[in-house]
Amino acid sequence: MIKRNNTLPFLSMKNILLLSLAISVGFHLLFSLSAFFGNTLFYSEPKPMPAGKFNFLRVLTFTAYSFFMVFCVFLYNRRLLQVNFKKNYIRLIWIILGSLLITGAFSLLITFIPIWLDYVEPKPGFMPRMIRDGLVKDFLLTAIVILIVQLLKTLHERNQIAVENESLRAENITTHYEALKSQMDPHFMFNSLNTLQSLINVDAEKAKGYVQELSQVLRSTLQNKEVVTLEQELQGVQAYCNLMQIRYGENLHFDFRINPKYNDYQMLPLSVQGLVENAIKHNVISGKQPLEVSIMTTEEGLLKVSNPVQPKIMEEPGNGIGLANLTERYRLKWDKNVEIVNDGRVFMVTLPLVEPQS
Repeated sequence: MIKRNNTLPFLSMKNILLLSLAISVGFHLLFSLSAFFGNTLFYSEPKPMPAGKFNFLRVLTFTAYSFFMVFCVFLYNRRLLQVNFKKNYIRLIWIILGSLLITGAFSLLITFIPIWLDYVEPKPGFMPRMIRDGLVKDFLLTAIVILIVQLLKTLHERNQIAVENESLRAENITTHYEALKSQMDPHFMFNSLNTLQSLINVDAEKAKGYVQELSQVLRSTLQNKEVVTLEQELQGVQAYCNLMQIRYGENLHFDFRINPKYNDYQMLPLSVQGLVENAIKHNVISGKQPLEVSIMTTEEGLLKVSNPVQPKIMEEPGNGIGLANLTERYRLKWDKNVEIVNDGRVFMVTLPLVEPQS
């Protein structure tokens, strides 16, 4: 509740000044017109400003007073919007109660002004009526301020969501493009075709299975979905792992420990496959240093992909956006964090699994 967000473009000081001026002037213009035609708003009998007795100084004074009061209520609302509350309804309660308290204090302080302007002693019962009528008018102004602030806040949040959704779509397009480039990389295709050719000469049935796995990998890469289930993601990952297993043989192992109860949980497409690709790309795989990639779910609803750190002497070139891209995509989509840990011995990435909406 202490952390503050100082970026509220919809409630900048300039906007608050303009809104306060527009509300106070517009309100009292309406009030003056009603008084001019003999039907004063918000005041009970006897009317403090009867028709035919238009007092410009009175109107100007009350307009200035309303401007200052509305301005203070705006500032209070802005300050509370900069504070992080655990629940939004708690913030709204504080906004309403605080705004009403500020308004009540202003209204009581300003009650004496009509008497001061008229230079007359108030008649019996006049002061209670003035307090009551002034509170009605001022509380209405405060309600207008609160509604405007909440409306601007809602519009701003919708705007942000729209912008973030566009960013997420752009990130997804980038991810699919990079994944497609990776799978269509000449080295990948060359190695795959070489492996396929050697299998055809040795084991036609195994070659047929290899083609099916390659087809599944390319199909997973080309899918156009914003989210997939864990089961769908693992189908593509398993196919990719099978291809790599054929290529590297006993030097590469995959350890899948997946609890089936998480199969319907949601995640971003190509996230696990990208992590497996990175593990193979950046680590030594040989008879002396076999590589084992572990993919497992936890009881906390997380998916962990880990491998021992066996850095290559000659690091393969990369664009450097893989993990940053993945982290940003999870933040934009679900406001969830991707945990990356490298202690020099084990490299582990933890992905959140999102429970399906009922």
